[in-house]
Amino acid sequence: MPSIRARDSGSKSFLVLFFKKGLLPSFLLVLAAAAPPNRAAPLLDDLQKATTEQQATRLEPQISQIWRTSITPSVQLLADRATLSLAHEDPRTAIGDLDAALDLQDDQALLWRLHAEARFANGDEAGAFADLAQALSREPRCFPALIDLSHFAEARNDFPRALKAWQKLLVIDPKTPHSAARLEALERRAEGEKL
Repeated sequence: MPSIRARDSGSKSFLVLFFKKGLLPSFLLVLAAAAPPNRAAPLLDDLQKATTEQQATRLEPQISQIWRTSITPSVQLLADRATLSLAHEDPRTAIGDLDAALDLQDDQALLWRLHAEARFANGDEAGAFADLAQALSREPRCFPALIDLSHFAEARNDFPRALKAWQKLLVIDPKTPHSAARLEALERRAEGEKL
């Protein structure tokens, strides 16, 4: 990989110049300070401790909004267009826009989750599950991805998988609306499948 070169230093890289001038440690501190903090973490902790569905319902959109602010404006436009295409039952167009969005910013769990929804709507179930795995690898507490995972598995009559995803969700968001009723229904169906 070619080194980054200073304009006036010939063959010396920026890092060599910083190191020789004794500025490398402070340069690395600036880079570390520039890394965005996980602003959703405190709210996710609160969500895990919520005691009522009302508290969870108030926290969930706040967390999602923080995640959305990590998406650049141009990528957000692509995601908005994809959402509109999905609303008009045009998953192929949505997939195209989301492919472009992920080319620009593939570190965002919400983009992977939306891509999963588009692929599932287009009949690509295996691709949808792979996308949800990508979303959860980037943000293990992405509760919308776990909700989708549970619903997608249920749609395939894979009740043990649907139950497992819902149980993982309840660790993160124990008071998600209607969680107890859905847990009970999935437990019954998963148990029935074992019989």
